Amino acid sequence: MKIDCVRNRLSIVFRKLGRLIGLHPYFFIFFPILITASFSAFIFNINTDSNTIELAFADSGKVYNTKKFIDETFPFNTSKFLDPTSFTALPKCVFVIFTRKGGGDMLEKDVLLEISQADQFIKNITINEKGRKIGYPDICARVGEKCFENPIIEILPEIDNIVQRKKKLKYPFDVDLLTYSYQINSLNFGGVIENENDVIQTVNAIRLTYFTDESDMKKHNVIERWQKEVYNRIRNHQFKYVLCIIDYMWSLEQQNVQLMDNLEPMIGALVAFISVFTIVTCMSNNWAKSKPLLGVASVVSAGLAVVTSFGFMSAVGVQNTIWNITIPFLVLVTEIDDAFVLLACWRISNHKHKVHKRMEETLGEAGISITLTSLTNLFSYCIGMTASFPLIRMFCYYSATSVVFTFLYQITFFAGCMALSGYKEEKQQQALRLNFKDIENFSTEEETSTDEPTMAYFRDKFGKILSMNVTKIAVIIVYFLNLSFGIWGALTIKHGIDFTKLYPEESEITQGIKIYYNSFGRYTFPYQIVINSTLDYSDLNVQKSVDELLNKFESLPYIADSRFTLSWLKYYKEFQNHPLAKYLLRGYNMSVKEDFLDGLRNVFLQFTSAEQFSDDIAFNSDGSDIISSKFHILVNDTLSPAAEMEMLKTLWKIADEFEFPVFVHAAVTPLYEQGIIIGRTINDLFWITSLLVMILFVVIIPNIVVAVLVAISVTSTIVETLGYMSLWGINMDILSMMSLILCVGFCVNYPAHISYAYICSPYQTPNEKMKDSLYRIGYPICQGSLSTILGILFVYRDMYAFIILVKIVFLIALETAFHALIFVPVVLSLISSIFIKANNEI
Repeated sequence: MKIDCVRNRLSIVFRKLGRLIGLHPYFFIFFPILITASFSAFIFNINTDSNTIELAFADSGKVYNTKKFIDETFPFNTSKFLDPTSFTALPKCVFVIFTRKGGGDMLEKDVLLEISQADQFIKNITINEKGRKIGYPDICARVGEKCFENPIIEILPEIDNIVQRKKKLKYPFDVDLLTYSYQINSLNFGGVIENENDVIQTVNAIRLTYFTDESDMKKHNVIERWQKEVYNRIRNHQFKYVLCIIDYMWSLEQQNVQLMDNLEPMIGALVAFISVFTIVTCMSNNWAKSKPLLGVASVVSAGLAVVTSFGFMSAVGVQNTIWNITIPFLVLVTEIDDAFVLLACWRISNHKHKVHKRMEETLGEAGISITLTSLTNLFSYCIGMTASFPLIRMFCYYSATSVVFTFLYQITFFAGCMALSGYKEEKQQQALRLNFKDIENFSTEEETSTDEPTMAYFRDKFGKILSMNVTKIAVIIVYFLNLSFGIWGALTIKHGIDFTKLYPEESEITQGIKIYYNSFGRYTFPYQIVINSTLDYSDLNVQKSVDELLNKFESLPYIADSRFTLSWLKYYKEFQNHPLAKYLLRGYNMSVKEDFLDGLRNVFLQFTSAEQFSDDIAFNSDGSDIISSKFHILVNDTLSPAAEMEMLKTLWKIADEFEFPVFVHAAVTPLYEQGIIIGRTINDLFWITSLLVMILFVVIIPNIVVAVLVAISVTSTIVETLGYMSLWGINMDILSMMSLILCVGFCVNYPAHISYAYICSPYQTPNEKMKDSLYRIGYPICQGSLSTILGILFVYRDMYAFIILVKIVFLIALETAFHALIFVPVVLSLISSIFIKANNEI
């Protein structure tokens, strides 16, 4: 099936553009520079959000919608009443963890006294805000009229009883069945060993948490400043008996900002390296044909495109993220490949023609090819723009804009530089002819020696090897072996971020993360089970159904048993059997809905100790019905990222199967959901991109076989990359997802170039067409692969995010080069041979 109209029209447009550039090169050089200069001023006002943790959470989907519903139905006001079990997102708090120097039990008098001193030290830290001293009492979350207090601080006056174990501390929390108040000891105590009665025996870590008032948006900036001051002061404080570890999440953010700032100067180093690389690789055995300055021009073109794209995005008000500092590196190492293709097409153009004619031939030949690759890159980023994660969307917005401007600058600025270089080459050749006009046969020899040795190598040596039948069979075998390893690895790849791998093993952050997970991994943020239905809770059948629902959750191996379930309904029923309640509820019939609700609202919830249950019940406007209610269950152990995702899926499944509409949520579920969404998004990205590539090739390149082959090549490259990622210890997470989105477009480039060169080759036999396509595109692919692999090393830092970026780009570059230089040419030649043989038999 052939569809020539699109390709022919595009070719005509590019030929006309090439002729125009050849006649007026300075216009196409200076106009892009003026555009860059205009947009560069906006970069100084770019709005950058450095909070990568929050940006990495989905802002749409099941978890987001559930959180939004809970926040609206059960409003949580930290300026009036703080309930640590009701957080729907990670709280903006200060927390520090203490361990004993040399290890051991923390319930010793000297240690506890120093913990008490640390508490006073933190509470006395202040910052200056408009002439006022602001401290914890001014920004704290409140329980009634008092600031929230750590449970351990409230019981420290009984320090001797605690040390002698006369005071029984229950873990994870202690409920007073008389008043129904509870003390959450898991908030402070970590690495706990308890007896069969849940009484704490030993503790190897203590955490002090200072919740702040998140309800008042005006305080957020002050809270952040106070938080920074606390962490800086406590980190430098000298303790005698304990070691102090600050909040690893805050440390992550600070370290990320610092690393990104340190990465900026490396852009200059990369520019210098790529410039030298392109100068060397653009040299020829003939000085007149050498294009060292064009190598520099390709780098300048990419640089101008990046500056313009960032300025443009700032001008239209698109928010930036600190992770986007990697985009200049990625553009410089991946997007200058098209410049190599343009240069290769220039070299095979007829050197006897005038410059404008050669530019016409060059853009007519290369324009369609680089348009294909730029469009496929753009498609992959556009698909990435639909992701649920703001961090990925921001990355894709800026990357897509960079791809567009890089393409435009290549066919204008770089093409103009090519034209100027062509005029210089033309003058040098004329001078040579004049100098050697007396030498016999010089003209013939000079004019026939047009092949570039580097380009000819891929035709005469490499192409000859690939033309051998034995080689072709070996290539097919290697391809299927490679694909098999990739499929096996892709099926076993781990999902979710492993926080213990984000930084080096010996770093303060990694040590803090390990202590947190090892000591405080049990009984973290509880899961909120929300029944979103108007029910008559006085009905015994309804009560039984609620109990059955909670029992299903409690029966799971990673969920704590019913003793640790916080249920307003359970405690209200127990309250009804209390002697005091029998007096207060006399005259009430608890099987009648009106009496049940009146006793709940006007008696039970009026007790100060039962006030926390008020946030678990949503009444209708007149208080005649409970339209929604929530319950809290605890996770009883630390789980791996994969187990956490499976746990969330299981909880969702139980909720979906129940007769009432039930929602499940915890402050940490956005983190667990990450892996679930990412796996689904990556699958969609690969298949949609492959389909779009096929459609694009069918429309532009008049050969459906080529379209299918390139789509297969793209899919194979990604599957193989995923497989080797798994074997190389890389998880499927939000950081690797950004790298893969980049590479989905990148892995189309080389197969597209080689396929287009094969289709456009004037030769008739399959092997000759293969050799000719390698002659035209083989060396540019080699240049592009080497520049990508070597250039991306400038991003390398001893940090997970940068390590996986380097690893993934390295894998993609190798896999793409293999497919473009070996697999695609061999398969195209085999398919052509089959068609020729079939036609001859007919």
